[in-house]
Amino acid sequence: MTKKRVHEIAKEQGLSSKELLEKLKAAGVEAKAAASSVEEAAALKALGTGAAAGNGVAVTADTPVTTSTPAVASPSDQSPQAPVAPNPAPGERVRPTRDSRTGERAPASATGPGGRRRVVIDSQASRRQQGGPANQPQRRPRRGRRRRGTYDETIAPIDTAAMEATDLIRVNSGSTVKDVAEYLGVPVPEVIKKLMTLGEMATLTQTLSDDAIGVLADEFDKKIEIVHAADDVEVEPVFEDVEEDMVERPPVVTIMGHVDHGKTSLLDAIRETEVAAGEAGGITQHIGAYQVHHGGKVVTFLDTPGHEAFTAMRARGARVTDVAVIVVAADDGVKPQTEEAIDHARAAEVPIVVAVNKIDKEGAQPERVRTEMTQHGLQPAEWGGETEFVDVSAKTREGLDSLLDTIQVVTDLEELKANSDADASGTVIESKLDPGRGPVVSVLIQRGTLRVSDALVAGAHFGRVRAMHDFTGGRVKGATPGQPVEVLGFDGVPEAGELVRVVENERRARQLAGERANRLKTEALARRSGRKMSLEDVFKLAQEGQVKELSLVVKADVAGSLEAIEDEIAKLPQGEVKVNIIHRGVGGINESDAMLAAASDGVILAFNVRPVGDARQVAEREGVEIRSYSVIYKAIEELRAAMQGMLDPAEVETPLGQAEVRQLFRASKIGTIAGSHVSEGTITRGARARVVRDGTVIYDTTIASLRRVNDDVREVSAGFECGIVLTNFQDLREGDLLETYETRQVERELS
Repeated sequence: MTKKRVHEIAKEQGLSSKELLEKLKAAGVEAKAAASSVEEAAALKALGTGAAAGNGVAVTADTPVTTSTPAVASPSDQSPQAPVAPNPAPGERVRPTRDSRTGERAPASATGPGGRRRVVIDSQASRRQQGGPANQPQRRPRRGRRRRGTYDETIAPIDTAAMEATDLIRVNSGSTVKDVAEYLGVPVPEVIKKLMTLGEMATLTQTLSDDAIGVLADEFDKKIEIVHAADDVEVEPVFEDVEEDMVERPPVVTIMGHVDHGKTSLLDAIRETEVAAGEAGGITQHIGAYQVHHGGKVVTFLDTPGHEAFTAMRARGARVTDVAVIVVAADDGVKPQTEEAIDHARAAEVPIVVAVNKIDKEGAQPERVRTEMTQHGLQPAEWGGETEFVDVSAKTREGLDSLLDTIQVVTDLEELKANSDADASGTVIESKLDPGRGPVVSVLIQRGTLRVSDALVAGAHFGRVRAMHDFTGGRVKGATPGQPVEVLGFDGVPEAGELVRVVENERRARQLAGERANRLKTEALARRSGRKMSLEDVFKLAQEGQVKELSLVVKADVAGSLEAIEDEIAKLPQGEVKVNIIHRGVGGINESDAMLAAASDGVILAFNVRPVGDARQVAEREGVEIRSYSVIYKAIEELRAAMQGMLDPAEVETPLGQAEVRQLFRASKIGTIAGSHVSEGTITRGARARVVRDGTVIYDTTIASLRRVNDDVREVSAGFECGIVLTNFQDLREGDLLETYETRQVERELS
């Protein structure tokens, strides 16, 4: 049967490669990119009626385009809000119009005023290389201070012509040889042949490491971008919610700031105020978030203070927070983690409220805090700026009402709304494995209403809602936008920041989770086949003589611990093996730490700290080992063992036996046979042997053959006669001594 490239069939049928790939996927025909080869008959069958399956009428430069022209589009392209126009013919470029209501650019397929499209002939379009969906990176729009009718992850319109003009190919990490061949548009035999010339034997279904894929791309002169599952964040679909369906939702607040500036104390004070008011009914359940009633409205606080949760969610593409409250101690001022909190809040493009805490302490200087914050671009509103500052005391509870008032004022400007009458979607706040209840997942609902028995999917995990509890511990049957709930029923524990969404049934949820899990598994296989540097690998390389320096990135919770670790490392003997601390710092392990360790083939030594943001994913992708400790002596003990393993082992020789040559025999097929008397120990076949003549070693060889009387034997003990044949040595003389011995490698002690 005839096979053709996807882009060739698409061109013949007047479709874009992306549209044809979607139709092939819907029909169950496997094709990953525009360069993939498929059976032409199968492709035409997927289109329905062959040549007429594209748009019914091919659009040419001379054909007037009206909305009466029938169009066939995939379900994902259909929208009840606007008619679907026919696709342009090859060589045409559709100029996008703007929506008269929102002012945004409409998709290229939308009709223009009067039901007509503006078609511009592009003579170069047919020369451009068609690209599949894997080759089209999608960018998120920047999130500004806009009116948000729904909490979505809108994907900006893609300029298809511009994308096709580039040669960048997106390749999934963990791809097989067959997958890579399709991505690169190269025959599979050529890829296998190229791998053989590079010294790697690979089968059709073998997973390739990222490095191997990169080398192949260079060999075939292709520009690629390797996409990892952690980077390829699942995006919440775009919903066209009508205004009458939108309801006000509670704002979500994250509290950040420098260590010991009172983040946790402030959260506890707000929580206790809610309990004292009797509105929460007694908070008994920790689900990672809680709600506070103030002024007749509700505010949701993320109960995971610090940058770890915030950056972990942002790294996975989750937009959870509406306001960032940065806590600064009035008696301490701006510190490094304060600056880091400002950077994170700005990167997430959320409004900032500064809570000047500890105003009750002696030496408190709230005005000094304001002055220092202006140096970081946060001008107080009372000084004519745009940032709200509130003086508070978590200890005396002074200013708490003012802080809640300010949060409500700031979020009112955001006009936070969501559609509650829809299938639910949200974000994992935290998750754990409870011995009695199984996987327990805290979810912040962001759209729709989550109900008991709904089928859910979150990354590589799926389930059905068996039960839900709110932050007070009470059972609930439904959860609306802005509400945090604890969900029981998942098959596993998804990571914080994963998108959670309701799907039509559990079968579909299982399928989506399985696809994600398979991709993560293939990436893990690719990492194992690629470079992986751990302390055990360092030992092996050291024994091969390739490494005599151990590179470390050292991170600790406080400066005192860091200094203590460095002092202990300095005490280790480093005459033969040197410990090179390439970076040291206080705080969590970040992405740059992982990249630095990867570039130096180093190991990260972590004392009472954990990876933040996407540092763990980067470390796994780059094959960097993170060793975590809570006791310094344990860290030094393992480090000493690593250094000791890097020492060249000592070679120890053990004598086995000695025999004296007393008579020589010649055999045409065997050579010289030494009739010998074993005087000491044991002579063993295959053992190492030295020929000693007049006190001088003249040859070093092995015992090739050993006979006693007429029998081949394995060994002969002292006091017996035997015949000995040496390997590659015939020049024996009577009176020569044959000394047998063995050598073994002995691990040396670090001294």
